[in-house]
Amino acid sequence: MPTPVSALIHAATMVTAGVYLLMRSSPLLEYSPTVLLLALWIGAITTLFAGTIGLFQNDLKKVIAYSTCSQLGMLFIAVGLSQYNVALFHLVNHAFFKALLFLGAGSIIHAMADEQDMRRLGGLVKLLPFSYAMMLIGSLSLAAMPFLTGFYSKDLIIELAFGQFEFSGQVVYWLAVISAIFTMTYSIRLLFLTFLSAPNGAKINYEHSHEGPLTMAIPLIILAIMSIIFGYYARDFFVGLGSSSLAHSLFVHPNHIISVEAEFAVPTILKLLPVVASVLVGLTVLAIYQLAPSLLVSITKTKTGSSIYAFFNQRYWLELIVNKFIVLKGLSLGYVFNKQLDRGAIELIGPYGVVTGLSSVSGLISKLDTGIITNYALYILLGLISFISLVFFAPIDPQGESIKAAQYSQLFILYIFALTAF
Repeated sequence: MPTPVSALIHAATMVTAGVYLLMRSSPLLEYSPTVLLLALWIGAITTLFAGTIGLFQNDLKKVIAYSTCSQLGMLFIAVGLSQYNVALFHLVNHAFFKALLFLGAGSIIHAMADEQDMRRLGGLVKLLPFSYAMMLIGSLSLAAMPFLTGFYSKDLIIELAFGQFEFSGQVVYWLAVISAIFTMTYSIRLLFLTFLSAPNGAKINYEHSHEGPLTMAIPLIILAIMSIIFGYYARDFFVGLGSSSLAHSLFVHPNHIISVEAEFAVPTILKLLPVVASVLVGLTVLAIYQLAPSLLVSITKTKTGSSIYAFFNQRYWLELIVNKFIVLKGLSLGYVFNKQLDRGAIELIGPYGVVTGLSSVSGLISKLDTGIITNYALYILLGLISFISLVFFAPIDPQGESIKAAQYSQLFILYIFALTAF
């Protein structure tokens, strides 16, 4: 899929349409605590599930795509907490830095002869400094670094989860913190393998690498600026305390308002924990990649490490399970329906059957044309007898009584006489 299309559907339109529908359905959701709890847990599981998968992907676009799934989990968490304005805020913020990441990936792929395996890139920081700057801004905003756009919404969602002061909110808070750490980890991994590591690609790709034209650079610059400043300037409009800008579009039950508690009752250490933990883990990962890159390779070469890597790289084996037990079974069932029903019974009574039947009947009728005059006389006599039988031997007489057996026998005798006469 072309990266501009990925930027459009992953950042702002298709994949976020479901969350937008939930926001617009807030008057219904607010009176269904079960649905809100379900959305909360689905969001927490999704953000952690996609984060662990993205950490073990090697395709440049797959890493960004699974980060989209992780951020959708964050949006579901906000919906499950009845914080629809925060969810909308993060949806808009996510559109800027995710579109920036996808278009930045497109710039790299364009420069490196359509190569998008991060293991075959590296050393591009000097060759593609503009693309590196764009990817750095997008990745840091995605990882919710302070004072960037993603920080003002993503960090607030995690804070609100704890501010709910319920068991589900407490558990979801810690799952979201772990997911935020994974986000920083695979963002650092993407930047290091693509730009900071030693060159690992074909020499000819590096010789012909180049930054994109101005038409590619302008959208990246606009998105980078919005990924830096939009969250700060738009926060009061979306999530400001007492703001009524979205009051006519989103409904929150008074019992579900938790923004004040999250602001003043959550300990400061828990508010700072996602950012601090993400920075510390990110620096640790960067140091390992820079100082001891062979350590990670040696871990993946062990039997346990290889199994763990394959498990997460293959998406928890879910695709294998789905393909083997659902897709293949479905294809087999579809083949049976296609052969037995679509190309069998339906065709026999459909257009194909009608055409075939008419052709067969016309072929049989054409065989009656023998050129023998006595046969034609027989046809005429049989036709005359049939006409007489229709006129004089009606199945129902005027009094409503059935035709008698004697009349049938007379008609049968006439046919036998005609056939034997010729």
